[in-house]
Amino acid sequence: MKKITVLLLAFAIIFGCKPRKSGTPGSMSVYSAEKNVSGSFTISGAYALTAILKNWAQDFMSIHQDVKIEILEKGTGQGIVDLIDGKADLAMISRPLTDEEKEAGIWMMPVAKDGVAIIVNDNNPYLPRLLKQGLSPDEIQKLFTAVPSPAWGELLDTTGSARAVVYTRADESGAAELLAGFCFRKPIDLKGTEVTGDEEMITRVRNNIFSAGFCNLSYAFNKVTGERIENIQIVPFDLDYDNKIGKIEKPFSDIETAHRSVWLGIYPESLCRDLTLGSVGKPDDPAILAFLDYVIHDGQKIVKEAGLCELNNVALRFARESLK
Repeated sequence: MKKITVLLLAFAIIFGCKPRKSGTPGSMSVYSAEKNVSGSFTISGAYALTAILKNWAQDFMSIHQDVKIEILEKGTGQGIVDLIDGKADLAMISRPLTDEEKEAGIWMMPVAKDGVAIIVNDNNPYLPRLLKQGLSPDEIQKLFTAVPSPAWGELLDTTGSARAVVYTRADESGAAELLAGFCFRKPIDLKGTEVTGDEEMITRVRNNIFSAGFCNLSYAFNKVTGERIENIQIVPFDLDYDNKIGKIEKPFSDIETAHRSVWLGIYPESLCRDLTLGSVGKPDDPAILAFLDYVIHDGQKIVKEAGLCELNNVALRFARESLK
């Protein structure tokens, strides 16, 4: 009997008291809806955040029925412009601020995390070679900045003259900012047929076997099943320039693995970013403050459902402190 008691105590210590690692999604605190708030406000900006913001807004308005929230899907750049011009009360931001934007006094709070994926058509005849050796940063730069676009055979050091059909973004997207930075370029340097938003990008790549594009990592997966979108393949990165893809460099087949790689630092850090909500100065509107408080408490429960990475404990503490 004594041995059983000792064993039970050991299990309680090991499994019941094991702390959550700081690199994993944070613990949930319950949103307090004691205050009866009312009013209306507008949120404009990043495509990467639009889906989750619509869910948050709908849930929040069901709690506070005297609050009305309007969501405008325009891309990060235009969202910040709307914020500064007074056309929006909050901006959905998916990239670091420029010096000019910082001078405008924009206050930001993290709400989720995501990455940018380079995608190709799953029926590309060069796909077996592409998955075996990946693309190095130099080859990615060439793919998205060369005019005319390079041939797949040229990129992969094999025969074949079919040129890559490259798509880039027409809107001021945070995804374009990140990819350009990864290539040591500016968004204006990215070449290809311009499309607006992640959904149009996905559609174009799915419809052309020689195509290449990029999207927010969450858009490359089905939000219901968690599996990769049909006819889309994520390009693996050959970060060590050895023309082969190692075990940790293999492309993701499901969103769970993709999220884990983002938090563990396996995915290239320069292609990962915090997704934030910003305002000109810290908000003082009770309805907006209540909404932000909801987002970093109960709102975190549906981040994963939207295909995004939840905030870890460190980011949650920072966000909650910033509201005090």
